[in-house]
Amino acid sequence: MVQEIKALQEIIKNYRKSDGIEISEQRITKWINQFPEYDRVFILTELKHIFDKMYFSKKRTKSFLKGIVDKLKEKFSYSTHKEFLDNSNFLDLQAEGKSQKKLLELFFEVLRDDFNYNPDDLGSSSQKHNIYIDDVLCTGNTFFNNLKDWATEEGKDRLSKLRSKEIDLTVFYMFIAEKYYYKKRGQFYYRVSEDFRDLITVLSIYWFKEEVLKPLEENLTDLVTEYKEKVESNANAHAENKGFTSYSPDFFRTEVNPEEFYSSIENRKRLELIFLKKGIEILNNSNVSKTNVRPLGYSLPAYKDFGFGALIFTWRNVANNTPLVFWYRGGGFTPLFVNKR
Repeated sequence: MVQEIKALQEIIKNYRKSDGIEISEQRITKWINQFPEYDRVFILTELKHIFDKMYFSKKRTKSFLKGIVDKLKEKFSYSTHKEFLDNSNFLDLQAEGKSQKKLLELFFEVLRDDFNYNPDDLGSSSQKHNIYIDDVLCTGNTFFNNLKDWATEEGKDRLSKLRSKEIDLTVFYMFIAEKYYYKKRGQFYYRVSEDFRDLITVLSIYWFKEEVLKPLEENLTDLVTEYKEKVESNANAHAENKGFTSYSPDFFRTEVNPEEFYSSIENRKRLELIFLKKGIEILNNSNVSKTNVRPLGYSLPAYKDFGFGALIFTWRNVANNTPLVFWYRGGGFTPLFVNKR
């Protein structure tokens, strides 16, 4: 198991290093020893396979940001990067400490180091191209609220300018959960304007057609079945209290083909059940009053599921939409990562 721990640590060792966090071999050992012995090597091996694709280090994120400039320079037919950047406005719409501000800080480094460009010159000729960058779209609430407020800001007339092509709007994400993105497109239609969603270009490295970690309805234990019934009861009660109908059950996937970041169908199925069961154990040992905290990550109180189930990790944080085993501190459990609350 020593070699598996070393291999995993090599990928994630710089996680939040600037914040004084150390993902040491000792921490990984302490974490993995909380699982049954017969699952430990399997978990480490499968996670290395996943992290190789799904962990965005600082270096990999810089490459993503550099690619945005390269792609949009070509898309808008500029002869130089400088000409494109002089006519571009990179939107800064999120609160201090949020992912967008950190990405913009890193982006400005990329501009200086890779393009020899002063970030103060952005938009110096015009702000025709408006670019919104962020790391992960899970529920999509931040995405929706940020762009709704930007598009409808009083006195700016941005919708008219988008329609006349005086300005344009491009959105870049590392990861997008497709189902929730389309829900937010529907909200744009009804709560902003009927055409706003069609005035945005949205691009991403990874588009997920479903939650990444979501079990099949097979090999269920009493622990899982009892928890499922508890979630259904809580969701119904929450919906009744709010005066609407709770969502239909969405605990299980029907698709058996693995996503590209799993090593096999069988290994996906095994990992899903391991993390589901351990997440339920963590919650059972914790005093959690929030019904949106689920074993596979945050959900919405009226949703009937095991949690979002994302397997998305960056050098600066682990989202609470990922399974609890990665970030939840409670019930005597030590998570793999220390996330920012």
